[in-house]
Amino acid sequence: MGVLGKDLFDIDRPRTHVKVQFGQSAYWVEDDPTPHPYGEVLTELLNYDVAPYEYTLCVLEQAIEEKDAQAAPQAFMDVVRDLSSLPYFRLFLSDLRQFNDRPVENFVTGEARVAFEEYIFSEGEKDAAYMREQANAVRFIQGRYSWFLTEAFQRTTFEKKKGQRKVPLAQQIYENCLDAFVSGVSLGKVPEVDAPQVNIQYTVLEINEDRHELVEKLYFDRLEDFVYVELMRGLQRGFVPKRCANCGKWFLQMPGASYNYCDRPAPNSEEGKACREVGSTKNFRAKVLNNEIWAIHQRAYKKYFARTKKGTMTKPDFLVWETESERLRDEALLKYNRAKAEDEKAAVAKWLREELNRQ
Repeated sequence: MGVLGKDLFDIDRPRTHVKVQFGQSAYWVEDDPTPHPYGEVLTELLNYDVAPYEYTLCVLEQAIEEKDAQAAPQAFMDVVRDLSSLPYFRLFLSDLRQFNDRPVENFVTGEARVAFEEYIFSEGEKDAAYMREQANAVRFIQGRYSWFLTEAFQRTTFEKKKGQRKVPLAQQIYENCLDAFVSGVSLGKVPEVDAPQVNIQYTVLEINEDRHELVEKLYFDRLEDFVYVELMRGLQRGFVPKRCANCGKWFLQMPGASYNYCDRPAPNSEEGKACREVGSTKNFRAKVLNNEIWAIHQRAYKKYFARTKKGTMTKPDFLVWETESERLRDEALLKYNRAKAEDEKAAVAKWLREELNRQ
């Protein structure tokens, strides 16, 4: 059993020196052929409830401190199981999840049990300290990276409007005076978040028989180092974690996408609608209620759409009107927002109302 403890549980094993191969739009961890999009781990960490893991860890720390031979083996296996389920660690410690919730007696009995206990009380404090570091790292990442992402992108909407140019992520970081935090000091002026010193090698990765990709191969010893590289490489390519404007959870925005809401089931939605659907509806209603131009357009839209239901207007004619009405609405919005005096705004609203109701 001493071999089991040393080879399976010892956190000093070389496998914590994790190999990650970074490609154009995804990365691969160790020799697992599964591709992962940039920002996947950070997004999971931002949403992760670390409290249950910390509780399990406390049980182990107490058992070691009290030299509780009855409780320590199971507590140790429980923490190792939970460590292997943490975001990032689950990508390369999958073999440890075999323990799941099975009792320790399923694995060790008799002399093996005694050897396991000896290992825990001689080496367990070191392993528990490492696992405590990971809990602290998750807490730090959640605080620091949620701050950085919020500050970097809060002043420029991700939800691109029709005809609106989407501001590049790097430009948003620069305009919000946060560019100093992406290099050298790595999101903060403390040693724990200094930019990682990593060596890069290149290799050709076989995706399948017909596709190969030149990738960068890096090795990581710390969760903080991996998250830093994952985020920055993701930002280069348009991947960025965002906080849903409806449920408040983080989701990963892919390159080319432009959403303020995630696609998870919305809280308190009786119809089972996603946040993206619920949020868009709320956003549209707010526009209609708070903006005269949107209200005028919506009233005209309902009037002409009703004509198609009655058969007094053909669907092709309605589609032509709809396209032109959106152009007129956007033109009116631009003029309305630029107008400084109330009479100017009233004139724009009158013009739009007349243009939309000519038919």
